[in-house]
Amino acid sequence: MIELPEEIIEYIISFTCDRRGYNKIHYNERKKANWIRMRRIRGELKYFGLLNYSVAWLRTCGAQKSRIPAFKKSLKEGNPVVVYHTGCYKNRNHEIDGERALENTWMDIPFEKL
Repeated sequence: MIELPEEIIEYIISFTCDRRGYNKIHYNERKKANWIRMRRIRGELKYFGLLNYSVAWLRTCGAQKSRIPAFKKSLKEGNPVVVYHTGCYKNRNHEIDGERALENTWMDIPFEKL
């Protein structure tokens, strides 16, 4: 077996990592595993654009603020659980209505391009 110098081995390994230090193989696997979630997020952003609201609209409401202590407690315990809503939709039915609104919109931007 041929022994390669350490510098050459490190140089070869550097091709598997991008500039941010992520392993490209693991990064692509995570991207494939999260495609459904990312599609939902892109759809939510597109719906938010259709609503013409400002970013201040995304601030928490009273019901959400009451759940912040539970989140902080779970964070201190080392098992963070999201117990409040941070997005544009209030619930799953609201999300379905938003998807229908996107289907009926005049915008011709392909969903995958967002």
